[in-house]
Amino acid sequence: MLAGLTGREADLMDVLWEHGPSTVAEVHARLGEALAYTTVLSMLRTLEAKGAVTRTKEGRAHRYAARVPRQLARQRALAAVAAKFFRGSTERLLVHLVENERLSDAQILRLRALLDERQRTRR
Repeated sequence: MLAGLTGREADLMDVLWEHGPSTVAEVHARLGEALAYTTVLSMLRTLEAKGAVTRTKEGRAHRYAARVPRQLARQRALAAVAAKFFRGSTERLLVHLVENERLSDAQILRLRALLDERQRTRR
């Protein structure tokens, strides 16, 4: 249903996830970038073809809505990264992030708490 999203497509999806169903003009205005209206329209049509958004006619305009929740899109994107670069292993992906990212003490504590909670709930 949802093929991989480009960076710009993810930006448009963020607008729809944050603000709900929107017209091309609304998405264009909320992007706050020098992106042509016709480019936004074209990208929304591409997202519709990918199955990421739906559209409904509203007067002379169309209102686009995210078809998949943000959390599901995140899960699919991470699964694709894990498959492509970490032989399908989410553990390898997580280890890579912990080893290579600059994490604050607060972030490390949060990760530790999440892992501890996960371990407790599995018992």
